[in-house]
Amino acid sequence: MDLQPNLLTATLGIVVIRLDDDLAVVDVHGEIDGLSPGDDIRESMPVLYGLEDALAVPDVDIAMPLIQTGRNNDEPVSLNIRRDPDTGVLWLFRRDVSEESAIHRQLVQNHNSLSLAQAELVKARDAAREADRTKTAFLANVSHELRTPLHVIIGGASILSKTGERRPDPSEVLEYAADIHESGVLLLQLVDDLIDLSRSETGDLTLYEEPCDLCAIAAGIVSLCRDLPEARGTRVEGVIPPGSVGLTGDARRLKQVLLNLISNAMKAVAGRTDAQITVTVDADGPRLIVADNGLGMSAEELAIARQPFGQPRAAVRAKGAGLGLAIVHRLVALHGGDLVIETAPNKGLTATVTFDPARAKPLAG
Repeated sequence: MDLQPNLLTATLGIVVIRLDDDLAVVDVHGEIDGLSPGDDIRESMPVLYGLEDALAVPDVDIAMPLIQTGRNNDEPVSLNIRRDPDTGVLWLFRRDVSEESAIHRQLVQNHNSLSLAQAELVKARDAAREADRTKTAFLANVSHELRTPLHVIIGGASILSKTGERRPDPSEVLEYAADIHESGVLLLQLVDDLIDLSRSETGDLTLYEEPCDLCAIAAGIVSLCRDLPEARGTRVEGVIPPGSVGLTGDARRLKQVLLNLISNAMKAVAGRTDAQITVTVDADGPRLIVADNGLGMSAEELAIARQPFGQPRAAVRAKGAGLGLAIVHRLVALHGGDLVIETAPNKGLTATVTFDPARAKPLAG
């Protein structure tokens, strides 16, 4: 092999080092700090430790494309070690690859950045698809829920407004008026629920906080629900401690939470001869518990019920758009609380609302 070390050094910037069989430096062609003839090459390049047997073979040809050398291990170089087959001389070729190393690092960083960007794009795409599905489901559900009471209102009003045909008798007028009123109330409730849900999702739902008495709120709602038409045949009981359980919150929204939970319980126990709903105020902390002995739900049905417009039992679907539980979740979260639901098929349902203990506030006597 006609090796010309000075030419390699001058044209390619390669440092050429001749070694003896003991891996001692014989001579150096090119610039390299701290290396002189007689030095053990392994002290300058520790990566060679352990390669003594491999370097002793006659046809040694070892390539190390990128290693770190230098006192601080911060000098990227490539090493090639070959033995001249004609002379048996062992040569080490050292080339500075700091520029290639920097390019490699930049390529790795670019690759990682692209991977992260791709992951974000995939996440954004999936979110957009989910938003589109949610929008489609929302429009399908809300259009149905709005149209149903509107048809009743328009149909009843149309019959009552007819003048050229037989006029309905007073009993029919009362029946149509009752249907129109009930549908109007249902429609107003749906619109209010939609507004609350929208405000909660955009962060525009504001609490008007003040010292509240959970006992008084629960007692009032239990008394109200006992008089509702859908409560006929259902025992609505309140397990309310004497005195008061103070909480800093929005009294109107707390009543809404309790009313929605009791309303859901009434739908669950409808038609049962032993229907019972129990509302409990925990005297040891700010907690509300609503339990029923209704049909209960499976884990899959509960997951559906937690979603806006969730109607887990289409066969026994009651009046309503399926927004109550979703709104309860948001109102409880705004109060720094948590809603836990325990249920199983034919085992009833227990909804426990636990408020942030920091909101507990003794009320003045």
